[in-house]
Amino acid sequence: MALTASPSPPCATSNNDNSPSVTSSNIIMDVEYKKGVKYLVDNSKDMKMLPPEFVLPLPESERPSLVIHGCIPLIDLSGLNGTVEQRLSTIHAISSACAEWGFFRVTNHGIKISIMDEMLKVIEEFFGLPLEEKMRYASENVMDPVRYGTSLNTSRKHALHWRDFLRHYGGPVPHSYHLWPDNPSSYRHVAKEYLKEVWQLAIKIFGAISEGLGLDPKYIERSLGEGTQIIAANCYPPCPEPNKTLGLAAHSDHGGLTILMDNGIGLQIKHNQTWFAVPHIPGTFVVNLGDYLEVSVI
Repeated sequence: MALTASPSPPCATSNNDNSPSVTSSNIIMDVEYKKGVKYLVDNSKDMKMLPPEFVLPLPESERPSLVIHGCIPLIDLSGLNGTVEQRLSTIHAISSACAEWGFFRVTNHGIKISIMDEMLKVIEEFFGLPLEEKMRYASENVMDPVRYGTSLNTSRKHALHWRDFLRHYGGPVPHSYHLWPDNPSSYRHVAKEYLKEVWQLAIKIFGAISEGLGLDPKYIERSLGEGTQIIAANCYPPCPEPNKTLGLAAHSDHGGLTILMDNGIGLQIKHNQTWFAVPHIPGTFVVNLGDYLEVSVI
């Protein structure tokens, strides 16, 4: 593999002696990494070691092997449609989870399992496409309406993250619909229906948060206006040395609310200075507050 190739003689140099030379091995490595982690794994015979470019300089306290397995609050949203007591109890549970954790998992959220399964299916099919097809959407410009890429920003000099991603704008009015992937052939239809359902779920949760703050149920929804919806699908291929890297480093989400559908263990959150590995529960969503929203219960 080019990732482990020995340095080659310069294939291009500048007339300025102070300018760095560009070697063929550097060019090959840059090109290979930008093709994605899945490409590296699929085209590496029995990869045993993590390429050094992916090794993150993590402090011991944040090594993946040291996280504690725990449960974030699990909230049954059917209570919002129940009796007055059930509704108030559910709103209180959401308010407490927002204030104490910033994360919670929801059940009985109103989105059919079939819609969730179809969305996961077309996402998996997209990441399984030939490289040339996925590279149609490759971009490092964060403002592009549709982007396929890997890590965070491969144009910057830092350790790379073990993930590939597909990211594009959604709704509630999908102005960029015609730019969404058309392969798999059902992707646009499935994603449009899924995002429509998730938007309604977000409105329901915003309403409960507003009520929990003593505000009108429509307060946050009105504050958002038309709003912007973004779908971000991450692919984390099997890693030969998972204790040395991360799919994504510690971060907070921008925006108001993230509604996450996971299909396996991997999510970790920091609560009271301790990292917790969040268990996977099929048919549920993880909800977390973004940077634009903060809830305090007095």
